[in-house]
Amino acid sequence: MSWERQYNRDDINYDTWYTEWMKLIAKTKTMAEIKKELGIVDIEVSKAAKVHHRAIEKSTSMQSNSSGRAQSRNSLSGASEYKSALRGALEIYELFPEHTKP
Repeated sequence: MSWERQYNRDDINYDTWYTEWMKLIAKTKTMAEIKKELGIVDIEVSKAAKVHHRAIEKSTSMQSNSSGRAQSRNSLSGASEYKSALRGALEIYELFPEHTKP
C-alpha cells in the first residue's frame, strides 16, 4: 500500500511492527497526553527498579524474601511494558499520523 511508511524494509510496517496496545493508545490519546503519561511512567519505572534492587539486596538465599522480589519484579515489568507501549504510540504519531487520534 502506498500510504504505509516503512523503515526502508519491506517487512516492517504499521500492521506488523506495532502491538495492538500501542495502536490503541495512539488512537485514544493525544500526543500531549502520551508524553505526559510517559513522564509519569518514567518516574514509576525508576522507583520500581530501586524497590526491586532493594528486595534483591535483602535476600540472603534463594528462598528469602522471594515474595518481595517477585512482587517488585512484577511491578517493574508492568511499568516497563507500559512505557514501551507509550513510546511505540509516540512513534505511530510520528510515522503514521493517519492512525492516531485527530
